[in-house]
Amino acid sequence: FRSSRYVKHVKDAAARLDNVHILGAVTPEEKAWLYAIARVHVLPSWMETTGLSSLEAAVAGCSIAVSPNGDTRDYFAGDAEYCDPGSPSSIRDAIVRASERGPSAALEQRIRTEYTWERTADATHRAYSEVLD
Repeated sequence: FRSSRYVKHVKDAAARLDNVHILGAVTPEEKAWLYAIARVHVLPSWMETTGLSSLEAAVAGCSIAVSPNGDTRDYFAGDAEYCDPGSPSSIRDAIVRASERGPSAALEQRIRTEYTWERTADATHRAYSEVLD
């Protein structure tokens, strides 16, 4: 299974570094605590469908540094810092910019009002209804 090889590769690489720790699964309470102590949430993936973790982190008060790939700009617009996932210096620069800018109250408010499970369910219901009609 390709994913398990990738996870093994990441864990092996992290084991060679002093400042990277793989936590594994965390409880919702632990996740809330981790967001609370973090200044920046970083998700420099090659392809992202927004990343629920980035939305959660923004609501918890983190600044956001993400890949511009996928639909991240549709969600985060100018309220996040963007980086090239293939460039460590680009990732670092985005983290520094995000840390300096601080969390976005506008992004938090947008997430709380526009990206709710209720709105998601309504949009999904409308889409299915339209297709089935």
